[in-house]
Amino acid sequence: MIRKISLLFIIVFLFQSCNIGTSGVNKNENIAGDKREEIKLLNDQLFKAIMSNDNKGVRALLANELVKKNGNEIDNLVKQVSTSFQSKSYRILDEYNVENSTTGISNTIPMGTKDSDFVINYLAMNKDMYVSLLIPNGHDNELLITVIYGKYDNQWKINILYAGQYNLLKKGPAEYYKLAQENYNRSYLIDAINYVSLAKQCLRPASDIIKYQNENEINNFYDNLLKEANSKFTLPLTLESVDSKPKVYSIYPEVAAEGYIPSIDYVTSINLDDTIALKTEKDKMKKEIKNLFSGIYKNKKGVFYRAFSELPDGNKPRKYCKMFDKITK
Repeated sequence: MIRKISLLFIIVFLFQSCNIGTSGVNKNENIAGDKREEIKLLNDQLFKAIMSNDNKGVRALLANELVKKNGNEIDNLVKQVSTSFQSKSYRILDEYNVENSTTGISNTIPMGTKDSDFVINYLAMNKDMYVSLLIPNGHDNELLITVIYGKYDNQWKINILYAGQYNLLKKGPAEYYKLAQENYNRSYLIDAINYVSLAKQCLRPASDIIKYQNENEINNFYDNLLKEANSKFTLPLTLESVDSKPKVYSIYPEVAAEGYIPSIDYVTSINLDDTIALKTEKDKMKKEIKNLFSGIYKNKKGVFYRAFSELPDGNKPRKYCKMFDKITK
């Protein structure tokens, strides 16, 4: 299953107006060594506090006003990350030191011009700002922790803190977008939609603070694919060739140990406790699924089927039977 935190929390001061000023940016090794080491010690404290679910330890690194206004949200951030992305160490994706001539100006930091690059943009509350992008180690589906410090007199305090999905199975938006395009060119429409939806899940690891260069292109491609799919398929879709007449109402991507797996949700008239009959039904469904959704059984380890006794109403959990149909060569 996808372990995903699309957006946990933002901590930011808002200004009523922007001032005019200039900024200078140093990146990674070009940052002064003593300043870089100073921030590393703070990052170490922050990471340790988050992973140990230490709310007080995290709050101690924040500006006082942030703690007063956002205490509950901070606790939620710490709890979610410590639960879903437990790790003993982290790596630094990148870090930036931005020195401004005044406060209240926009800091824009371009990563480059490649599709896999992004732009960091935020409102500077201090003349001396420091951006750290941290990734907890040990996960195939990686989280990005975006930390932006401001210098208050002689003390660094966190002004902005985000946690969001950076990649899935070590692939980011650019990789999934390319896979989506390749599958669409093969007329594998459902796989194309699934791949670009995975790209979209990684597009905003820090909401408006981070924006990928090709975000609009990816979103437009996704919208166009959905329009095409809606013109071809009307869900729920009854599989008339199967005697039990199952109704497929959702197809979406899962990220599992086997990799990317399409998952098909459907309503069945068969008792969910009768696993033998459900397997027989699933085997009959497979032929029509292959014919309807070209490519869905290509270039992957298998397909998930989830049988429900009723359509979702959004108000209550429903019992289901989940089956994995392994693809054999």
